Amino acid sequence: MYNTPVRIQRRRRRRLYLACGFMVLLAAAAGILYRLPVSLQDVNRVIQLAVGKFSHVPVQSTSPDEPLRGTIYDRHYRELAVSYQVFSLFVHPAKIPDHQDVAGKLAEITGVQKETLEKKLKQSLRVVELADDLDADQVEAILQLQLEGVYCQSSEERFYPEHTAAAHVLGYTSEGLGLSGMEGKYDPILHPGECKAADVPGIDFQGRPVLGQQSMDLTLTLDIELQRAIDNRLQEVLREQGGAQGMALLLNPATGEVLALSNQPSFNPNYFWRAKEEDRKNKLYTARFDPDMVRPFLLPTAARIANGEQFSPLLPQTIAARDFGLSENQYDGIIKEIGFLQSVPEDLPSEIDQSPLSPPDEAKEMVSVMQLGVGLASLVNGGWRIAPVFFDSAYDLQSSQRVTKQDEANVRSHVLSPAMGVIVRRELLSLSGGKGKGKPLTLFDKRVRVVNVEGFSEYVQQQLFVGMVPVEKPELLLVLAIEHSTLAPFPKEKEKSRLSGHGESLLVELLAKSRQEKVVEHPVKKNPDNLAQFLISRRVEYTPSQTEIGYDVKEMPKVTGLSLRKGLQRLNQHNLRITIKGSGRIVSQSPAAGDRLADAAVCLLTLQSEI
Repeated sequence: MYNTPVRIQRRRRRRLYLACGFMVLLAAAAGILYRLPVSLQDVNRVIQLAVGKFSHVPVQSTSPDEPLRGTIYDRHYRELAVSYQVFSLFVHPAKIPDHQDVAGKLAEITGVQKETLEKKLKQSLRVVELADDLDADQVEAILQLQLEGVYCQSSEERFYPEHTAAAHVLGYTSEGLGLSGMEGKYDPILHPGECKAADVPGIDFQGRPVLGQQSMDLTLTLDIELQRAIDNRLQEVLREQGGAQGMALLLNPATGEVLALSNQPSFNPNYFWRAKEEDRKNKLYTARFDPDMVRPFLLPTAARIANGEQFSPLLPQTIAARDFGLSENQYDGIIKEIGFLQSVPEDLPSEIDQSPLSPPDEAKEMVSVMQLGVGLASLVNGGWRIAPVFFDSAYDLQSSQRVTKQDEANVRSHVLSPAMGVIVRRELLSLSGGKGKGKPLTLFDKRVRVVNVEGFSEYVQQQLFVGMVPVEKPELLLVLAIEHSTLAPFPKEKEKSRLSGHGESLLVELLAKSRQEKVVEHPVKKNPDNLAQFLISRRVEYTPSQTEIGYDVKEMPKVTGLSLRKGLQRLNQHNLRITIKGSGRIVSQSPAAGDRLADAAVCLLTLQSEI
């Protein structure tokens, strides 16, 4: 207690001496600067160097060999989703003694004009970005120059080379995290780093505790050639008939493997935040079709089951009793017994609400395109109801080991006895009317009905095509569905573009493509053509296609206060070139909310991080 005042006095004297010394040093520095002919630019450089000594965190350069998110392939190892490591070039202008010399050397490597680089180097910023989207070879060339104040920083970018094709199956990512589709469901496998068996239930790790210590690739059951053919035909039908939306499902009825799945209009997962939520919904799982649309297939099945395991053929419908003598209650009971109305759980996670539409008559149960496909497949494959299969295998790049699903993870059950399965299949395939080999067994119907959408009645005109090929032993089952938002009749000149005609010719084309022999092994390197396409796409301004623009809005919407993704979704309705500054939430916008957009071409969004 006695020594406390003495200690306090000593501390005060020390602080006074330090303050005096600091003032002397400042005065000496000022005298030196006064005597030397230092330019303002040099003073600025000195200040930046001083600040950098105390507060600068160096820009880290990441090795080009760093593991990236796994690649997603189709069944023939064609890339559907692939990650690339790209680099950005940064400099500290204050650390560069000769701007002209450095700008000239970097211009030769980056392809950016020397004058542009010089202008950026004169900025009074501590760190300046000179170029982005550089590849590993360019980075290596820059590092060999050993330039003071020049740094490269890497980032990982996800790219979907097929753009809108199979978008609802693949899903998309953000910040390296799978948000929907197969990207979301198998994110633990695709994410770089080890994956535990508990992270992905149903995958056979073959007794190993972990896999993918570096990276793992994913192979799907999809065939991108068949997918493209279906997408193109569906778009053609929608253009010809003025349809609002179309859906298609192609699967192997014997295995349940989904070879193609299409929703039109689709969206581009490379720019998923620009797409409307309606376009990102996977409507194949939405119950919106009357099961009576496939009644011509179901009636013979119900009649055969009602008659028992008799191998004598049914009488032709032209001379048989109405509905083969079945009452409505008998028919409904048999259809439920074979699980035709059983729902199909969605195997593709989505951040979009996929709630089904409500039919006007709640007692009338509706079915989805996926239910139709799975239910009809069970009638021609011997009576097996098989859940849709999208996952083929995963490949560990480090150990070169391939893993597949566990047997019990493949959901399948008998809805018909083996004998009855053979009888029903034979009965249904006899509906082909003696068509030759390679000819499809088809059903076509068109129906108008009222759908209840969020409390409002909406008139929808639907067309449905179901086909299987070949007749003798179906390898492909195709379901096509078209919806029109109007009830206008089809003009006579469009009769030739009936959905049944498109479906039959498409099935023949798909069968020929599927039988082409393709023996390939897991790729060692990534496709260079896709890399070139990726680099080009990064340098070209993305403009939404006309199909993505729902209506013409005359006023600028309010986007301040929203996240960047929500703001871009709202601005997607306008044909604007959008410039973004900063990161975080949108704090200001130009044009302002409510401004007319007749002549507006550029929109500036300023973002600010939340603290």
